[in-house]
Amino acid sequence: MPKIKVGQALIHYHHTGEGEPLLLIQGLGGDLHNWKNALGPLQESHRVIAFDNRGVGLTEAPAAGFTMETMADDAAGLLEALDIPRAHVVGWSMGGNVAQELALRHPERVATLVLMSTYARAPARSRFALDAMIRSLREGASPGTAMMMMRAWCSTEAAFAFETVPRVPMVSKGPNGVEGFAYQKKALDGFDSRKRLKGLRVPTLVIHGSDDIMVPPDFARELADSIAGARLHWIKDAGHFLPPKGWVEPVLEFLAKHPLG
Repeated sequence: MPKIKVGQALIHYHHTGEGEPLLLIQGLGGDLHNWKNALGPLQESHRVIAFDNRGVGLTEAPAAGFTMETMADDAAGLLEALDIPRAHVVGWSMGGNVAQELALRHPERVATLVLMSTYARAPARSRFALDAMIRSLREGASPGTAMMMMRAWCSTEAAFAFETVPRVPMVSKGPNGVEGFAYQKKALDGFDSRKRLKGLRVPTLVIHGSDDIMVPPDFARELADSIAGARLHWIKDAGHFLPPKGWVEPVLEFLAKHPLG
């Protein structure tokens, strides 16, 4: 998979398929490989671009703190470097925060916005849990142990009962490690879009699991209510990890209704 220079960062990305461009923005600690189970149906009708945010995976960036604005500018710079004037944008969890910031800072780049398992302000309990995970890693816990903690927050009761918990890595492989994850978490702590979302003028679909405890459903309602014309789609019995079979179809239907033109 190639890398491309964007400002001071060297962004690791992957693109596949043909059609209108669709940018996928991953959540906290996740890399572009976490989209692999959704790429098949998405690439049938779209040129899909996935990438590693700074702090994770194989993206290289200065070893220093950054903000959500920085990550949004990275995403905009990636589109520019790939000669993509406008794209549909899908963001999951923290990726939804980056997507919001991208649409607010670079509205000319965003044709539609899909915000999954995300919020306008961080849930305090989840922020506390993530800080505990980072502390445990710094104190010597293995990434596998931290992953178990993450799974407990992001999966449902049914997933544990039937042993089908998604195995999404919390700290991705690559040069960034725990500190990159911690930098992303700090960027999340500084994010609050509540007072700015009324100015957002882009077709928006909010998707959320009905059983999400990492980001409780009230946060999805608040987010959708804050964006003019936004639609809210629930995935029944889903937690924070959303199965592609639950979100890909409504996303493709939404994009079909809002072509780039």
